[in-house]
Amino acid sequence: MRKTLRTTTHIIVTLLAGAGLLLMAGCATHRPYMDSAVLRERILPPLTPAAPLPTTPAASLREKGAVLPSGPLTLQGAIAIALANNHTLKLSREDVGIAEQQVYVARSLFLPQITAGYGYDIRDREVEQIFGPQTIPIAEKEFQRAELKVQMTIWDFGRSLGKYQQAQFGREITDLTLRRVRQDVIYQVTKAYFNILRARKARATADDALEQARSHLKTATSLYENGVVDKNDVLRAEVHVAEVQQQLISTKNAVKLAVSVFNNVLGINVNSPTRIEDVTNVPEFKTELIHALQTAIDHRPEFKLVQKSVRMEEAGLTAARGEHFPRIYVAGTLSRLDDDYQAHKNSALGEIGIQMDLFSGGRTTAQTRVAERRIRKAVETAKQVCDGISLEVKQALLSVDDARERLAVAKKAVSQAQENLRLVENKYKQTAATPTDVVDAETLKTRAQLNYFTALYDYIVAVERLRYATGTNEAQRQPGPINKAEDGNVGDAGSSR
Repeated sequence: MRKTLRTTTHIIVTLLAGAGLLLMAGCATHRPYMDSAVLRERILPPLTPAAPLPTTPAASLREKGAVLPSGPLTLQGAIAIALANNHTLKLSREDVGIAEQQVYVARSLFLPQITAGYGYDIRDREVEQIFGPQTIPIAEKEFQRAELKVQMTIWDFGRSLGKYQQAQFGREITDLTLRRVRQDVIYQVTKAYFNILRARKARATADDALEQARSHLKTATSLYENGVVDKNDVLRAEVHVAEVQQQLISTKNAVKLAVSVFNNVLGINVNSPTRIEDVTNVPEFKTELIHALQTAIDHRPEFKLVQKSVRMEEAGLTAARGEHFPRIYVAGTLSRLDDDYQAHKNSALGEIGIQMDLFSGGRTTAQTRVAERRIRKAVETAKQVCDGISLEVKQALLSVDDARERLAVAKKAVSQAQENLRLVENKYKQTAATPTDVVDAETLKTRAQLNYFTALYDYIVAVERLRYATGTNEAQRQPGPINKAEDGNVGDAGSSR
């Protein structure tokens, strides 16, 4: 008995010491997934060369796998960076990884389950049995027991199969969702890209308008000094210069905000001084509504996603109905009882059994009804999604037609407004026009230029919106250079202000 106690004590001490060492090793090697310095860098503006990085190691940390622009970005390059950095896309990829592991979890229901156990038991007294005048011990006061058990379900009437099918459909749904998120990121990058160009054109137009207003002020001042016009002409010109200066201030801030929004879509620091290349090419694009709708059926991930959602809920109904039936299983157990009074310390046990919940308080019936309602909900959701796809495609196609027609009208209006301003300025120099006529002509020209660039970028974005609505914008994007320096055929860079 004492020998057994010493052996047992030695085993317990060894196990406790080993567990303590493992715990200490785990605490010593644990590292956080995210350092606070990385989070600070996402909020603070990027440091310039004149302001070197702090000397602390944590402050120089960079996110693993982050892709950053190194020069003026092309649209293709911006999309490449967003596909690598965008937070929504990364979250969707993690959902795919989670769904993959859920498949493994569900698959484990078909495999044997192996468990092991060890126990050290202490009673307050030995177990004894009275045989006539004698009392004979039949079990020790202190003993050890160990057990190894293997159990496997043979049939559970669809419970495990339904859960496994649910996990598989869930995995396929996350794949389709990831694909749609990629398409959405591409569309959001395109919108943000052309919002910057639109804001830059507004700023450039305001610069031109300010230059024209100052030129008009100079002319009015010269005419006033020569006694040709009244003082109010000069005052009117000065007020117009002030108004244009205020517009220029607003357009500068609009450019900065547009760049910040663009950085946010790219998944980089919103305060980064990102630069992009200008785009003035008008894309050739024309399609019919029926063809666009059929393309959406063939390429929109949601069309397949909602069908798999219905099938996933049907698998859930199979699993719920299986709860009404028993579970048939087989099991085997190896055990050892360290008791000197036992004739056989080792034993093996084989088992085949059936297990069934006879009463669960209505839970099983309620779960089945919930599963049936989930199917009906998934069916209605599928119909709603299909209606939404049809509406999105039609709206996008109408937007393309609208922007194309506005672009043609705006292009003609620019040349007309320029000629009108030239004629009015000549008349004013000959005192045949008033200062108001000049201001109106300058305002008309500014508005015409803004309308043209607005229509141009609206048309480009509308084409991309139609591709997004039909699910083909991802296929349209071929791998390309990230920065202009990597591409010798970008075209006119335009203003990078």
